[in-house]
Amino acid sequence: MENLILNPNGVYEVPKKKNLNSKFLEANTLEINLNEIRDKHIIPVFLKDNEPAISQVDFVEVVAEAARSHFNIPFTPDARVRVSHPIKGRVYEARNKKANELLAHEKTIYFERMAFMLEISGITSDIGGNPVELTVGGVKAYNLDNLNTSKGGLEHFKVFIGFKNTVCTNLCISTDGAKLDLTANSLEDLYRKVLVLISSYDDSAHLKKMNQFQEYELSENQFAQILGKGRLYQYLPKDEKKEIPELLINDTQISRIAEYYYSDPNFKRQRNGSIDLWRFYNLLTGAVKSSYIDKFLEREVNSFDFTTQIQEALDRGPDNFWYLN
Repeated sequence: MENLILNPNGVYEVPKKKNLNSKFLEANTLEINLNEIRDKHIIPVFLKDNEPAISQVDFVEVVAEAARSHFNIPFTPDARVRVSHPIKGRVYEARNKKANELLAHEKTIYFERMAFMLEISGITSDIGGNPVELTVGGVKAYNLDNLNTSKGGLEHFKVFIGFKNTVCTNLCISTDGAKLDLTANSLEDLYRKVLVLISSYDDSAHLKKMNQFQEYELSENQFAQILGKGRLYQYLPKDEKKEIPELLINDTQISRIAEYYYSDPNFKRQRNGSIDLWRFYNLLTGAVKSSYIDKFLEREVNSFDFTTQIQEALDRGPDNFWYLN
């Protein structure tokens, strides 16, 4: 018999099954266990003094501890981790061996880029029939750090707090819930800055905004025009781009949005071709899951901002919005 959970109304119910096969990030990433990073991966160092950078494991644990402390939960949530861009090496004793002759203990590795998310159980809602769950996470990409110096300089991180759509693992992240240029020079400094972001995030306002997306619709022609203008936007001269709302998705992702408009079981068009902004937003966030680790958070935030700008344009008149005029 399945374990029961006590819901906020004091009633025991069967927990909803999570879609374990759905990924919050795809692209060229690999799912990995945090213990494997801890036990088997080396830590990059600053070349001038051989001092270690803040490790990916420490980063995850700092964010998890900040979330545990802020939300007063009795356990540290488990992290779902994805990595990319492996940096391979070998021990000195194996320097003259051919690659196919290397033994397991002679190989070294770390991944240049890592993204993770932590699910904060108990803080949930429902938007358009989709259960959403509060999520905290971040990105560590060593290619953003200058490791050719000495330890003590600022190291770069990206941190977010928002909601995960549990039917598809799409992340819903607002501008207020993301810090894309967080820098720190110690674990203590990192913890303080992560806690500031988590503490300042207004989950109620974020949920209210996403719920409002359901009240706005795009016709089939408007949807098609946005996608067509989205392709044009990428090739506009720089001076013209400055006057137009930014759209960070690429051609491949636009094609995926078009495909899912017809085929996605949760977010496809209505019979008359119209689509509400909540569904449109999830087509965007579903498409940007194909981004590289060091780019996907920017595109997640941009998806929210862009959908909000469409909502505002529909309020004041679409003729004033470049993508719809």
